[in-house]
Amino acid sequence: MAGKTVKIILVFLLFASSLVAQNSDKVKTAQSLFQMLETYHYNPPKRNSTLSNHIFESLVKTLDPYGLFFTGETISSFKPYRDSLCTHNSALIAEFIAIITDKYRNQLSLSDSIVDQCFDSTINLTETDSLKLEPEDVAKRPKNNSELEVRWKKWIKQGMLRSLMYSGNDTTLINSPIIPDSLYARGSLLVKKSRIREKRWINQLMNYSGGIENFVINSYFNSITSCYDPHSNYFSDNEKEKFESSLSKENYAFGFELGSNLNEEVIISRVLPGSPLWYSKKLDKGDVILKIKIPEQEAIDLTFAGIEEIDNIFRTLNGDGVEMTIRKLNGSISKVELTKGKFDTKENQTLGFILKGEKPVGYIWFSAFYTEFGRYGNVGCSIDFLKEMVKLKESGVNGLIIDLRNNPGGSEGEAMEIAAYFAGNGPFAIRKNKDGGQNILEKTNAIQWYDGPVVVLVNGSSASASELLAAILQDYGRAVIVGTNTFGKASEQLVFPVGQKMRTAGNFKANPPAEIKDFVKVTTGRLFRVTGKSYQKIGVIPDIALPDIWDNFISRESALPFALKNDSIDSSVKFSPSTKLPLDTLALLSKSRIMKNEKFRQVSNLNSSMKIFMHNKNNVTLQLGQYKRDADRRKQLTSEFENINSIENKLFSVENTSFKMREMQSDSLSMEINDKFKDSVGKDIYVGEAFSVVIDLLGVKSTGSTNK
Repeated sequence: MAGKTVKIILVFLLFASSLVAQNSDKVKTAQSLFQMLETYHYNPPKRNSTLSNHIFESLVKTLDPYGLFFTGETISSFKPYRDSLCTHNSALIAEFIAIITDKYRNQLSLSDSIVDQCFDSTINLTETDSLKLEPEDVAKRPKNNSELEVRWKKWIKQGMLRSLMYSGNDTTLINSPIIPDSLYARGSLLVKKSRIREKRWINQLMNYSGGIENFVINSYFNSITSCYDPHSNYFSDNEKEKFESSLSKENYAFGFELGSNLNEEVIISRVLPGSPLWYSKKLDKGDVILKIKIPEQEAIDLTFAGIEEIDNIFRTLNGDGVEMTIRKLNGSISKVELTKGKFDTKENQTLGFILKGEKPVGYIWFSAFYTEFGRYGNVGCSIDFLKEMVKLKESGVNGLIIDLRNNPGGSEGEAMEIAAYFAGNGPFAIRKNKDGGQNILEKTNAIQWYDGPVVVLVNGSSASASELLAAILQDYGRAVIVGTNTFGKASEQLVFPVGQKMRTAGNFKANPPAEIKDFVKVTTGRLFRVTGKSYQKIGVIPDIALPDIWDNFISRESALPFALKNDSIDSSVKFSPSTKLPLDTLALLSKSRIMKNEKFRQVSNLNSSMKIFMHNKNNVTLQLGQYKRDADRRKQLTSEFENINSIENKLFSVENTSFKMREMQSDSLSMEINDKFKDSVGKDIYVGEAFSVVIDLLGVKSTGSTNK
């Protein structure tokens, strides 16, 4: 027996040694990552035990966000390393990565067995019980494997309850207050589906593309960056390409998005507008992916494949074709040949309309501050914005609404260009770097294209470049900001290749492009308004506040771990705002309308009701009756939210410019997108209020009133 134990220990030590050797190169990447963060980050924390523990906790949460794999006993075994994950001791870090990878693999395997045990026994959904979805901290996880089994039983129950209540296709649950036991009895379809779902998730983690070792080390890299601030990230070369593609009008892809159905099968959730697939009609929403056949390889059965696994397969294919076997909604099986290509997704775009009411008002919406990296010329959103604005101006509009709601930002340069269309030349913001140095962001050769009244719509998801534009127009008195406080991100990021040969703090020599496989997005500076104030962590505060439908669902910068603090600087910047806007008068007029508006009263009441659910969203009841009552109430509130913007407003009609109509005559895709968006604008109560503010602004200006 002693000899057998020695052999087992020896095998483990050899295995661990092998993993340490495999991780050595990656750990060198980690040291380079630390070096770059220390060199370029705006406010890098000290590399000490505090930072190391933050990295450890972030890594554990990334690998096991719901407390279903690691136990307190497992976590305590990492104690010798917890204070040393940001040291210069590469060997120690490599050893830790090898050990946590092995433990993670073992715990995944154990959890897979626990799932089988749970489903092989009777699952009672009628007894009183509850589950905290995410452990508040590392210490609140199951202490041992016995407690882990208990947590898994609870997790499975909530998964089954969620499937029962939110399947969307079971009329039994909708029409009857009583749910029959047969729906969740052993051997039922629900139990089979739930079992597949949980095992597929574990299987996906165990068979991560590139290996579980790669998943753990990449999670470690991102745990490092996340502890500097929420917007510093590690990228692999594929992830960097995806990041840059998100800010581009064009996309190099197959042309569809993935999702899952009630059976947890991977499906086509959406065919991207503008892609060859969209025009070919070969795929439809809801088609189930059964197999993938890569040239000169065996077909891959996707029975237990997860979305991420399939997505990774498609991303690794460059220009290669692939044959996909699918099951259509009518049950027929067919094979579709796909080829990756570059196309305009119409996702990143700008749309303009005329709101014809008491006076014609222009409306412009754009998805993001998109641009083309490495290209110059007429390629960014600022050019598209200008085209729409000129069309509206030529159509004789008396004012303009810029809709920045849910605009996540993007290129700072594009925001500066658009700001200049309204403010002309001048200093727009102040950039401050880690050494305290400041430089002014300004425009010196701009043309002021529009000098009429402007209203900017914002909400809690207006972020980054959206906030920069709103702040500039507010500071220059060129727009009335309407909505809710914005997201609160006033920082700048740059993407660097990891593993550079440093010359000086501000000058470096990168490895040849072929050798660069790792990138890091680093927060290198802070943005301040020309007044010296900052919207970091507090957002741009609107001149006219409106109750927001989705305010309870939005997570702002202030809620993110390690967010940079809000502060201000002494500003000596001289700038010339326009004539002061009559903001007090406009706010009073708007408030009076909002108080009388039935839809806005509904928003306020619904927000109060939904706040109760959102406050307890991490605590879930596992008692069937109570879960159904909560789910029904949540569905009712959600339905009422969705109905807020369901009635055509009486203030204006939404029309296209004559220029736009000519452009769309031979473009069925643009026409389809245009018609859908036009309909939503006509029913949007926030656009309706913005329209009224423009009309107020025109009226107040005509009387010569200026205050605030």
